[in-house]
Amino acid sequence: MFILDRPIGAEERKELFKANTKTGANFKDLEKIVAAHSGQELRVPALREADGYTEVWLIDLFSDRDASLVITGVRAKGAKCRPAAAKTVILFEYGGGGDYEGMLFNLSKPDTPLGLHGDENKVKPYFSFKKIDLGSGATPGGLRTEVSSGIKDCNFIFEAEYRDAEGAHVQDIRNDKGRFDVRGIPANPEQVFVVTLEGIKDCGADPGPMIPCPNLPFKTGRWSIFGD
Repeated sequence: MFILDRPIGAEERKELFKANTKTGANFKDLEKIVAAHSGQELRVPALREADGYTEVWLIDLFSDRDASLVITGVRAKGAKCRPAAAKTVILFEYGGGGDYEGMLFNLSKPDTPLGLHGDENKVKPYFSFKKIDLGSGATPGGLRTEVSSGIKDCNFIFEAEYRDAEGAHVQDIRNDKGRFDVRGIPANPEQVFVVTLEGIKDCGADPGPMIPCPNLPFKTGRWSIFGD
């Protein structure tokens, strides 16, 4: 899905409805319109238990210490949130995805990341079945991390807990030197458009039974285009 920080005007709507939606993920016409509105892409989460759509980071974890250590937990720390500021939502009726190893953070439960991979471990707290060994020449660990903030815009940092021969410690993980930002879907957007193989539909102007328009308001846990 895309979120836009300002509504699409009447003339721009004409261009929007001309966009080619039949070429898979390569929607260059649509992407130009989104970019002109400072739009941002959010991803469908790997778990339906997510608060909503997600942003994704690939985090490399490494240590140059001679002694070994084990990461035993990660949490989202110090989240600061406000109602999602986006005005317009563009949803996709169709799509697909793969099964990735990694974890999902719902910022409503920042201390408990959920596992994304393996049938027996999906949805379980990630560190109940997984640990990450570092130091002492261990291969750096790569972690795909999805974060969902539901209907809020949030920023935060990660905090990792690790253990070594001297006991338990914590280490902040920052986005470069700053905080991580994640956008949410607005509860009651001013505009909702749905991208289908037949074209782009306006849920406000023509919410007919053949258009898969979402049930509003969006809320934490109910974000799917297909309703509850």
